[in-house]
Amino acid sequence: MAVSPKPPGFETSRDPTEDELKALSTITHQVLDVLEQCIGDHHVAAVDYRKPQDGQETIRFRPAFIRTSSAHNIVVWGVPDSDHHWMELRLDRILGVRDTGDVFEPTW
Repeated sequence: MAVSPKPPGFETSRDPTEDELKALSTITHQVLDVLEQCIGDHHVAAVDYRKPQDGQETIRFRPAFIRTSSAHNIVVWGVPDSDHHWMELRLDRILGVRDTGDVFEPTW
């Protein structure tokens, strides 16, 4: 099953500005570098994510776009490796990310 070409709400998001990216913490810059590499190589990322109320989880994630959401958060849009729906993860809630080396075929 293919996901839709763009995530719902994508049209209200935008690319982050250079100033917004410069304002990110050092750890977030490291996360951003790994996510951009995974996007370019079509690799699955293992994302350690802090959920607002439920603690932390590791999400196997096929990243696709880095955008600024309508709520002004820098997010990565992608698809969980085990599912077929779009999901956005806020960069400020990502505690760490690893390139798994697993390659996926983009469906967007």
